[in-house]
Amino acid sequence: MMKLALVATALVLAALSASPAMAQTATCYRLGNVTSCGLHDGVSGDNPAQQRYSSFNEVERLRGKNEERDEVRKEQGLREEVGALVADGRCEDAKKAALRAGDFELADRAAAACQPARR
Repeated sequence: MMKLALVATALVLAALSASPAMAQTATCYRLGNVTSCGLHDGVSGDNPAQQRYSSFNEVERLRGKNEERDEVRKEQGLREEVGALVADGRCEDAKKAALRAGDFELADRAAAACQPARR
């Protein structure tokens, strides 16, 4: 009976050590200032070309997000600049600033909302 228990325990330990959860390894790659880490099961994902391709895709995705964020910041800065000019009563300057940036809707709104400063 004792031998059977030892054999059963050994089989359970062997099965657990061969399971996919035990065979996973963590791998990290650094590309520029982006670090990407992930778990790999040792069977799939070992292709270095595929890993580089995935890393480049991640960098491009992050670059796209940064460009979107920069565009939003530029728009916000333009609105703040035009708003400050309108508040100061500098209607022509506000309209010109909006037109220089190519925002025709903002130029129209600035012209409609602005009252020239009294001297």
